[in-house]
Amino acid sequence: MVGIDDESLYRAIRISSANSSARFSTLLEDAGIVVAVAKSLLGEQSLELCPETVQRIADDIAADHVARRSVASARRIQRQGSREQQTPTKTAALPSIKGTLQLRRRDDALSLEASFPPIEPRLVARLRRALRRRRYAPRLWGVTTRIPSEQLLSSIPFALKLMSVPPGDSALLPGLVELDIEEDLRETLHSFDLNVTPPLLFAVGADNEVARLVRASNIAGHRTYWLLTTAADSPSLAGFPTLGEVGPFACYVLDPTDERACQALSNHGFVVGFGVSVAFAGAPPLVHHATIPAFLAGDRRIVVPRRSSPNGVLVEVDGHAVRAGGDEVVRVVVPVGEHVLRVSSGLESRDFVFRGVPKATPIAMAVCGVSACSSDLTVQALLSGSLAFTVESFAPLEGLELTVEIEAGGHKVFASAPLGHLPQTITSELEPFASLLDDATRELLIRTPGPIVRLRVGRLCERTWTLEHRVRPCWWVRGSNGRVALSGEMGELPFGEVDAATPHYPPAAGLLTPGLDARLLVPFGLSLTDYGEAASFTTFCAAPKRVPLDPPAIHKPPLWRRRRGERGAVGLEDLVEAYLRWSLAECDTVIAAIRRKQITSVIDGWIAEICCGPAWCELELHLPWTEPWGSLVDLAHKRGLGRDEYVDLPERVWLQALEAAITELRRELPELWSLARPPYDISERDWRVVELAFERAYESVGARYRKSGDTKTSDALAEADFTADNKPEEWRPILETVSAQSDLLPLASLLLPSDAALGFVIINPTEMSIDEFCEELTRWVQQNRRALAGGPPNADTFRAIVALWTEPEAAVRLDWRGALDTMLAERAVARAARYLALRRRQARRGGVG
Repeated sequence: MVGIDDESLYRAIRISSANSSARFSTLLEDAGIVVAVAKSLLGEQSLELCPETVQRIADDIAADHVARRSVASARRIQRQGSREQQTPTKTAALPSIKGTLQLRRRDDALSLEASFPPIEPRLVARLRRALRRRRYAPRLWGVTTRIPSEQLLSSIPFALKLMSVPPGDSALLPGLVELDIEEDLRETLHSFDLNVTPPLLFAVGADNEVARLVRASNIAGHRTYWLLTTAADSPSLAGFPTLGEVGPFACYVLDPTDERACQALSNHGFVVGFGVSVAFAGAPPLVHHATIPAFLAGDRRIVVPRRSSPNGVLVEVDGHAVRAGGDEVVRVVVPVGEHVLRVSSGLESRDFVFRGVPKATPIAMAVCGVSACSSDLTVQALLSGSLAFTVESFAPLEGLELTVEIEAGGHKVFASAPLGHLPQTITSELEPFASLLDDATRELLIRTPGPIVRLRVGRLCERTWTLEHRVRPCWWVRGSNGRVALSGEMGELPFGEVDAATPHYPPAAGLLTPGLDARLLVPFGLSLTDYGEAASFTTFCAAPKRVPLDPPAIHKPPLWRRRRGERGAVGLEDLVEAYLRWSLAECDTVIAAIRRKQITSVIDGWIAEICCGPAWCELELHLPWTEPWGSLVDLAHKRGLGRDEYVDLPERVWLQALEAAITELRRELPELWSLARPPYDISERDWRVVELAFERAYESVGARYRKSGDTKTSDALAEADFTADNKPEEWRPILETVSAQSDLLPLASLLLPSDAALGFVIINPTEMSIDEFCEELTRWVQQNRRALAGGPPNADTFRAIVALWTEPEAAVRLDWRGALDTMLAERAVARAARYLALRRRQARRGGVG
């Protein structure tokens, strides 16, 4: 087919078949078959399909008059398109590569510098080689000194020495027509654009040495500006300070807080805005950090202008207005009811909502609390790392410490670790459990009935749980000489072993032999009637005292999409049996627990590849380990958000303020990520919560520095205004990015059917039980029955599938073997269950691994 590649052809077919049946949509997942069939039907030879297959498809189409007419129409359009493509068409113009300017003052001398944004690396490499061979060094507009081509393409500012003002109709790079280079490289150079038409306004940085070009006509009134203009315009700027001349231009210093300077900027086409920046003093609110603060009626609140226009600020409440200028403040008496305090500065205004109440109502609330997230409160769950607890707090507390105490067999052991942002979910594989569960503690827990686990957060709260042992028909015993034996009511039982390099193999008979890596001990040859299926998964992971902690070298076998494999390949049932054996294994050493977790993760990925497909598995493998609030801090700090550029502070101070603000925001707006997902639904009231969080963060960090004696940093933070350099549209891209990472949107795009994916994205699976998972999946199946190849699965099948990927301990007690057929045949069901399970893992452990 002329003029269209395979990818475009496949995309066109998918768009045309948007309303097709579920079976046809399943066929369309294989791009290779779809493209090969389409090419064969339209008369192009294809080696992907044999002639017999093409003829059979053509005969089926010929028997259907609707399909026959559609193919004939497609061939007619194809012939017409081929004739049209023979007519030469004009290449579309490249987008303009706009350069920018900056002024630099060094040793009382001014220099004008220019730079161009980076372009595509391969294109710039070709362009650099071609221009270097021809020693290309142009005079921009024909009026500058020569500029080496390396500087033009470096994206680094270079000095621009102008002899005169460039004529309005002159080309930036003259003589490109005579330049002997390839046409696409010439077009790229034609797209370079740089504007030096006066007047040029530059915003001065905090160092007072570099000023960057202002492109917009609306400018902030709290900055100092340098204005470049020609000598003909100089009389209108008489009386203003000058910095000297830059080529044909004169440079003037303008401070918009001066009315004359403000008028001069307006005369040159710039609209000066001062914004509204105020602080509040006086009686504190009854409830801290409320969206609408409440005060006692009669309390006095003081409005302190931080920055204002030369005419001051206008404060208005209930129709009464007062203007404050200079160092004046406004005192407001709080009336009963909800009111709006409007502060205006120039043409801009901000509204602050507050409420006055006749008397305060005390609210008794627990400062923080600890709760268990897992339904399986057993010793085995604690040792396997699947036991989870949540620490919550409604107050903005910092520096909390979690202490875990274990009482077993007359011994008490404890460990402590600092807490981060609350609410925080802590599993038994994280600190302080990781330090507490050493080899001696593990052995003590295994042989002691009813051990007690106590969690304490400082002196604020404390919770205690008594753990149980899983009742199994057989158990493992380690003797004083290190010998491991499998015991039951009838004495010692036989067992085999599985090597870590081949974790999917069935157990082989024999005794444990010392090796270089971990081994799994598995009951061998037990009667299913006498001991039940649970005995097969009463396993024990043994590891040497010293072993490299790198992931073991595991041989990946061929994976078959069937229950059982043969001739070296493995099926789904083989892998699930191996997965349950390794994930439920007891471990008496930390090294054995680490090895068990690594091997379980590998087998878990193989199961996902069989059930969800290689494309799903590849995306899942490269998913980032993200905790959304921490990611928000990192991205905002990298992009310079959350600060006031007018205030010069070290990076570490802005980072501390940003972390404190995100902590506040996490408490005040926990639903931020649901608002940031498409469609973006963060309102003005929500953004006001963000502004309040940063204002409180500046105050708290400033108070910390003042307490340590650093009054300079504290005073600078008191002057900082979040609203001056932070707009909602600047924060929107990073909020959407972090929300997409938190929702695992790359995987959500592969959910089937695609129009039902949003239903899974918007739910929060963090604290969901297995039954709640099943309710969501049952609701989804009822709405999308046509996407299934067979009948809808029952609740027991859903429960077993979800348990396999969230709580393997519970899966053993369910009919997981009966659920394998659904996992194999219904890829849509498998992907939905897997997606919810990964969301839960990410929320509990900080990542999907």
